[in-house]
Amino acid sequence: MKAAISSVLNSYLKAYRGLIAVEKVDGSTVLSFPLHLAASHRIEITVTDWGKGRYFISDSARTLGEIEAAGYSVTRQMKTRLEQLAAVAGARIVDTHLVLESAEGDLGVSIQKFLELSKTIGDVYLVHKQREKPDDELVQEVGAVLSANGLHYRLHEKIYGNLDVHPLDLVVPPNGHPGLAVAILHGQNTHTVAGFWYYRCDDIKAGQWYRDAKAKLALVYDVRYPWSDTSRSILESKADIALPSDSLGQLSARLKSR
Repeated sequence: MKAAISSVLNSYLKAYRGLIAVEKVDGSTVLSFPLHLAASHRIEITVTDWGKGRYFISDSARTLGEIEAAGYSVTRQMKTRLEQLAAVAGARIVDTHLVLESAEGDLGVSIQKFLELSKTIGDVYLVHKQREKPDDELVQEVGAVLSANGLHYRLHEKIYGNLDVHPLDLVVPPNGHPGLAVAILHGQNTHTVAGFWYYRCDDIKAGQWYRDAKAKLALVYDVRYPWSDTSRSILESKADIALPSDSLGQLSARLKSR
C-alpha cells in the first residue's frame, strides 16, 4: 500500500514539476504555475534572495493588474478587503504589489501559501461574481419561515457594512425587535463562496446597520451544491446563524430563541 501511494505521489510531483516554468529575471527567480486566473493567465510569482536567509516573494503587481483588467476599480474599500485577505496568509500589499517575506527554511511553505492567496483573490474577484440568483423556491421557503415567526421582511435589500454595501436576499428591518439579514449561498465552488462570506460577514458586523439594529446575520447554504466540513465551519464561525437549506426548521427554532 505504501509503495502504491509513493508511486502515485511521485508521478504527480514529477508531472507538476514539469509544468512549472522557471526563469531568472534581474537576479530574481520567476515561477510560473499551471494554475490560472480568470483571464486564463498562469499565476506567476517572483522570489528574491535578500541574503542572510531571507527571501521576498512578490506577484509583481500581477494580481491587482488582473483585477483592473477585468473592469474593477481598485478603490480604497477594495484595497482594504484585499489587505484583510492578504493578512490571513501573513502577506501584505505594498502599492499594487502583493508581497510576503519568508525565512529560507520556510520558503517552500511560503511559496505555496502565496500561490493559494493569489488564487483565492482571483477566484473571489475574477470568478465569483454571484450573477446567478438563488433558487426562487428556496427564497420563498425562507420567507415562509420568517412570516411564521411574525417577521415582516423585504426581498433583495442592500445593507451597509463598514467598508462596502452588501446585497442580501431577505432583510427584516428592526421594528420593535432586532433586525435580521439573510443570505442564501450557492455556487459550484463552495469553498470560494465560504471564503468570500468569511470576510463579508466581518464587514457587515462592523457596519452601522448591524450595530444599530442589534441585528443577526443568517446564512442558508443550498445543499444542492457540495459543502465540505471546512466550508461549513467557515460559515458557522462568522455568521450568527448558518445552516443547510434542508434544515430550515432549525432557522425557526433559532429565531424563537433570539
